[in-house]
Amino acid sequence: MHPNKTLSKPMLSGTFVRHLSVGLISSALLLGGAQAATIKLATISPLSGSLTAIGSEVKRGAELAVQEQAKAFKALGHDLVLAPFDDQASATLGTQIAGTVLADKNILGVVGALNSSVSNVVAAAFAPGKLAMISPASTNDQLTRNNWMHFSRVVSADSAQGVAAANYIADELKATSVYVISDNTAYGNGLTKVLLTNLTKRKVKVADYTGASTPAQIAEVIKKVKTSKANVVYFGGTDDTGAALVKGLRTAGVKATFMGGDGLDSPSFLKRAGIAGAGVVYTTGFGPVSAFSNALTFTNKYQAAYGAKPSGVAVYAYDAANVMLDAMKNALKTVGTVPTRVQVSEAVRKVNLPACFDGDTSSCVTITGAVGFSSSGERMRSRLLIMKFDNLLQAQVAKIQIVNAESLK
Repeated sequence: MHPNKTLSKPMLSGTFVRHLSVGLISSALLLGGAQAATIKLATISPLSGSLTAIGSEVKRGAELAVQEQAKAFKALGHDLVLAPFDDQASATLGTQIAGTVLADKNILGVVGALNSSVSNVVAAAFAPGKLAMISPASTNDQLTRNNWMHFSRVVSADSAQGVAAANYIADELKATSVYVISDNTAYGNGLTKVLLTNLTKRKVKVADYTGASTPAQIAEVIKKVKTSKANVVYFGGTDDTGAALVKGLRTAGVKATFMGGDGLDSPSFLKRAGIAGAGVVYTTGFGPVSAFSNALTFTNKYQAAYGAKPSGVAVYAYDAANVMLDAMKNALKTVGTVPTRVQVSEAVRKVNLPACFDGDTSSCVTITGAVGFSSSGERMRSRLLIMKFDNLLQAQVAKIQIVNAESLK
């Protein structure tokens, strides 16, 4: 070969060029797909205003879950991020937030809201796109009666309190006769009607059912209760009317057990009732965190992170977040890529997490017990506490009741 002769460059055929271009583009796409995508879990709760303290518990509980599961999502090739939103306990603001959340396609699930009124408008806004949401605190019964496949909750419904109360009255108090009183509010009426239905199922006699909210009505019903000789008085309503009622009953010499719903789960009830509050029994879906068998590890983590003790709302928010994240991971593994919002909603309804106990750190995910959902989004088995004020007016756990979703229909 002559040293000065220039070698001619081979010509590339059009077909080869096209194949090469396709190959480069495919490689670029594969490299892009390998990059971590951001997946967001949103929270909706009051972070300002009068309910800031309890609303922040929703954010904090979810935040701890995200921090703990971020590594697992990273292993699947994705960055997990928390996106908190402040609804100020306003349904109007909740509607605006729902629009913002829907516009962010990286948000695949929501923990919230705190208030039932906010959950209602947000869930309605999410319905067309079926963006999954799990409420840790919204108890209104109607929320699971809308045929929404995307809405679920880990907290028990209001009606579950009526079921648990009827069981306690029949099994523990062994009541021969119950006088049922409502404070004439939607909450009180709903609670007492569910109780009446379940007392009938348990074959417990109802002495009478009436409403009382004004001082005159309370005075009149106290006379009727005394005459009835009922050994249990059940009150459905708020703490102000409940306190006036129990004080009046005790002054009149009525010694019947006084029982109510979580409307009595308030410091202001004891302030109003005073010593008459001793012996009062009430149902609640939250109660002290120490009542949860697997709460110690969570409590220590929470205190280390926020310098305060967690409330029951934080515990339920933590569980709600873990359920949502478990559903996201299952959907990721099933479809092999970032799932759609519909796929996450479907995965939430398939979640079946077992109950776990202290020391079970390797496989334990939930604190509030086993989690699985009915077709309506109600928790299959809801945990309710029966609390009782002792003679020192300290609330003590008298009984833990488990209510099945089937019994709420």
